[in-house]
Amino acid sequence: MEYETERLNDMTRKTLSGDFIQLSDGFTHYEFDGPRDGDLIVLVHGFSTPLFIWDPTYEHLVNEGFKVLRYDLYGRGYSDRPGTTYNMDLFIRQLFELVKKLKLVDEKINLVGLSMGGGICVVFADKYPELVKKVSLIDPIGFPMGRNILLSILKIPIINNLMLKLYLGHKRIIETQKEDFYQYGKVEEYVKKYAEQLKYEGFLRAIRSTVLNTPFTNLKETYERLGNQNIPMQLFWGEKDQTIPYTTSQKVCEAVPSIEFHTIKESGHIPNYTHSDEVNPLLVKFLKD
Repeated sequence: MEYETERLNDMTRKTLSGDFIQLSDGFTHYEFDGPRDGDLIVLVHGFSTPLFIWDPTYEHLVNEGFKVLRYDLYGRGYSDRPGTTYNMDLFIRQLFELVKKLKLVDEKINLVGLSMGGGICVVFADKYPELVKKVSLIDPIGFPMGRNILLSILKIPIINNLMLKLYLGHKRIIETQKEDFYQYGKVEEYVKKYAEQLKYEGFLRAIRSTVLNTPFTNLKETYERLGNQNIPMQLFWGEKDQTIPYTTSQKVCEAVPSIEFHTIKESGHIPNYTHSDEVNPLLVKFLKD
């Protein structure tokens, strides 16, 4: 497969599924479905896997009577790859502008976030608590993950860019996707779907910028502030998660003592995808209660 040989533009967007909306930093690719009188749910994906990671969740929630919005973060899927710094400010601005332009800010949002998307949800709810009804998190970022030599090296200027070029290439990032699973039989099917986005220019630049500029391990105070808000919160964690260790779940629960916590046994980093039969009913109950 050739990488980043195509551009996302008006012509290519016409060949792609879903809808597109222009925001201040570029076009965002999204899907929106469900009864218009249903409660609003926004699904925020993780570090690099685009909106298809929500396939089992999206369909189930729509069938349960919710109206559901899912979208690709900038630099991922079929959303634009603007030449900017990929940090939390960018992703929060994208989410806010998206719900505002779709005229969804007159009702409270139920946020569901996976991994880095969980961190985005927490920061968004902390910044705009008046817009948020409930928050559900799945293996989210935000706390130290034990000794991580790579993350320590990436904090050193000059060296970090060199390390990223050596360590984080197209083939490497495809291979790392397999680390998110635990005894899952359809990994190759998932990886093939994942790799589609690598055809478009700007993907790797966006990923590398995100690694350098996103607070993966220092959102503790944000969690604590949000925990003091009157916003119900839920947490899922795959017991066999090798990407963000299961022990990190204890740190989230300590920061937000009132959070509803569910361990998903025999699951890796993305239980919403691999164990949707277990996650979906618990998610729906939380959102409807």
